[in-house]
Amino acid sequence: MNKPSWKIRRRIVWGSWALGAVLVFGGIVAVFTDRLAAGELVAGGVALITLIASAYIGGAVAEDVQLHKKIGAENDG
Repeated sequence: MNKPSWKIRRRIVWGSWALGAVLVFGGIVAVFTDRLAAGELVAGGVALITLIASAYIGGAVAEDVQLHKKIGAENDG
């Protein structure tokens, strides 16, 4: 991997946000066209966005902890 992990995570997050937005927008359109799956589309889009945001934050925190442990181990003398 040539790129830092946060750049890869950020690309995945933006792609997932776009997919979640498409699902929410599709649910809104489905409401106005009286489709039965409108609620599921909106719930799925919101759940996807929430999961991705949580995973991004969790990944950043886990990486910070690993870096802190690595730097702490090097500075013990």
